[in-house]
Amino acid sequence: MYLCRGTILLKYFALILISLQTCNARKSKHYYCPTSACGNIREISYPFRLNTDPKDCRIPVYELGCEGNQTVMWLSSKKLHVQGIDYDHHVIRLVDPTLQTQDDLCSFRPQLTFNQYYRNFDTYYYHNGLQRPMAEPIFMFNCPFAVNNSSTFVEISGCRYTYLKIGEMSASEVSDGCSAEFIGLTSWPNIKYAENNISLSDFHQAILYGFELHYYLRNSSLRISIIEQILSEDSNFPLHVLLILH
Repeated sequence: MYLCRGTILLKYFALILISLQTCNARKSKHYYCPTSACGNIREISYPFRLNTDPKDCRIPVYELGCEGNQTVMWLSSKKLHVQGIDYDHHVIRLVDPTLQTQDDLCSFRPQLTFNQYYRNFDTYYYHNGLQRPMAEPIFMFNCPFAVNNSSTFVEISGCRYTYLKIGEMSASEVSDGCSAEFIGLTSWPNIKYAENNISLSDFHQAILYGFELHYYLRNSSLRISIIEQILSEDSNFPLHVLLILH
């Protein structure tokens, strides 16, 4: 019984140490840096900072810029416009600025997918233990002839032999002779309702809305896993972890 009570006390002592470390972290330079603003993004705060802020306030992977009153972010050397930041849910919404200057909506230059950006960001979030997408892949194909595979492609009205596919797909689904005019991501809320009967206007709204990414705070996942391990009823939490935390 005394051993059990001692184990419980040890667990709570470890939690106190973690809490103290978290409080100390919030007193660090990141939390005392003043907020910044650029264009429509009025409060830029941790972990994001403008590249004109003091160097001690900035984390390179979350560094933003302000160009012509527009907040921008570079991911793998590609410049994207920041449409919004949700600090409560750790979500940033981005859009490719080259899409905002396309005059001919029936013909796009091929775009890159954003898989290379997932090192510090993710396109999925977890809800009730399930993984759910934050952004849907969107493909635009131009074909030399009519495609009758309505289960895979949706023809865009107003563009000759131009088709859309929303959601994941394999190369085998693409008809011979068709070429990808656009490959990207969208988090437009209405995309699911429009995917079976999408118009050129819907497509335009979807790509201009941009896509959302979930960003990670430093050490947050590590701290959560440690706390879960401590509070587990079956946990034999080792004493040396306390020394590491300290």
